[in-house]
Amino acid sequence: MLVTGSGASASSCPNTDVPVTGMSQATMEDSIACLINEERAAYGVPPVQPNASLREAALSHSDEMVSQGYFEHTSPAGVTFVDRIAATGYTRGARSWDVGENLVWGTGPLSTPQSLVTGWMNSPPHRENLLATSFSEIGIAAVVGTPESSQDVSGVTVSSEYGDRSFAKPKKKKRAKRKAHKARRHAR
Repeated sequence: MLVTGSGASASSCPNTDVPVTGMSQATMEDSIACLINEERAAYGVPPVQPNASLREAALSHSDEMVSQGYFEHTSPAGVTFVDRIAATGYTRGARSWDVGENLVWGTGPLSTPQSLVTGWMNSPPHRENLLATSFSEIGIAAVVGTPESSQDVSGVTVSSEYGDRSFAKPKKKKRAKRKAHKARRHAR
């Protein structure tokens, strides 16, 4: 869990200071996405666009962390965030791709979108993913409950999956070597 404070500046995003108990899953996720794009704009980074495959990977992971009581990028069965994203078909057909993941959970006053995003911004590895110019897409899943208690309705567990894909053909006429896939540095 990240311990966070309030955001330093006022946001134009809706519901940023509403705890998870006061909003729907979609509203929570939209507010978090808005705050992420506000942070990116403040640093001159283009916004990330929602992607259904990345959200599918995020939702499966948030659900699993809450139901199985763990908080890690790799599941107890050894499934990594790259495995989860690839399983959705996100990387299929791409010539190259780049993916990353941020995780956070909070309860009570620390379950607001602003507290969660502020926690990521206060952590250098999370901030690196959030502000990476190499990412153009995102999938966010906010699930009620925490890795410590699936019954904690005042808590929320959030996975955000970042990605970018290239489908362009190599410009060289001769056979190009396939670029090695890499996963962006990630942090819990």
